[in-house]
Amino acid sequence: MEKVHICHLVYSFDVGGLERVIANCINQLDRERFSHSIIALTSVGAFIREIDSPVKHYSLEKRIGNDFSSHLKLFKLLRKIKPDVLHSYNLATIEYHWMALLAGVKYRVHAEHGRDTYDPDGKVNKYKLIRRICSPIIHKIIAVSDDLLQWLQSDVRIPEKKLALVRNGVDTVYFNKNSIPVTDISKEEFRFVFGHVARLHGIKNQTLLINSFLSACERDSKFCENCGLVLVGDGPDKTLLENLVKDNNVLKDKVKFTGAQQNVRSHYASFDVFVMSSVAEGIPMTLLESMSMSVPHIVTSVGGIQEVIVQNETGLAVGSNDQASMTDAMLAMFASCENRASMSFASRTRITSQFSQSKMVADYAAIYLKQEMN
Repeated sequence: MEKVHICHLVYSFDVGGLERVIANCINQLDRERFSHSIIALTSVGAFIREIDSPVKHYSLEKRIGNDFSSHLKLFKLLRKIKPDVLHSYNLATIEYHWMALLAGVKYRVHAEHGRDTYDPDGKVNKYKLIRRICSPIIHKIIAVSDDLLQWLQSDVRIPEKKLALVRNGVDTVYFNKNSIPVTDISKEEFRFVFGHVARLHGIKNQTLLINSFLSACERDSKFCENCGLVLVGDGPDKTLLENLVKDNNVLKDKVKFTGAQQNVRSHYASFDVFVMSSVAEGIPMTLLESMSMSVPHIVTSVGGIQEVIVQNETGLAVGSNDQASMTDAMLAMFASCENRASMSFASRTRITSQFSQSKMVADYAAIYLKQEMN
């Protein structure tokens, strides 16, 4: 039986939740049944090493803005490597399905993992039109949350029969606080750690996190004495955020930037509370991973986050851009050890029962195998 060759098309392949989903799927899918390649419109970074099976990868080195040469490069590359399935991810790649059609790729899949800063609510008609124009030549369009699925159906007007829901999932054996050696836990200088793992980008709104943390320090001296905020990740907003911290006498010793990290599990193990302040999300992998590590959370109630958490049971949710409520939640979490213990247990239970990696991988395998019927 010949292997099904799946070509994953992304804007870039570096550290991030989307890349983690792709790497996990490639690592877990049956290697006797599937083979994979990765094409990045821009570049492939060191994160490619997270894939533990042989995978060919290519960079089209697309220029910023419109670059029709990238379409021609993709056409030629697809003709050369001859994948059975093209799986593209997010808006930046959807238009390239026309090249896949011309190159003879027989089965074409697109996935929406969330929205970006330029269209956090999915209201820009231009981008909805692009998706609608491309949808007739795509066999299956995947949403990672029910929020995105309903939006694709009602707002973008993609036919229901073309849509599929595949929620992100995590390896709950690997992300298990009880099985990680003490020596693998990141050492932090703070007695109580509010931890955040994400790309430093406007859509994640880390400015809100920092300002809320500062407000909590100003309101409660005990909080200020004991607590720290650790931000794990890199991205275009890094300098802006670092400047926000270094110019403040309170924050400069209370906020830590670790940069991008390969082993985020060790950081989750050091967190007392996971915090996330996004203005839009699909199903964020870092939230799933932290909950699987039994870390309670404070998050903004946006997008697919609402499908993952249970308010006041697994953690606390506040409105997007609501600094006052985020500050109140930080103070409440710090003050209540009993509630944190209960939320810790409930968080892991929620992930192991509803968001396992095995179900996610099985759902993708079923979609890929449908190519044999076309």
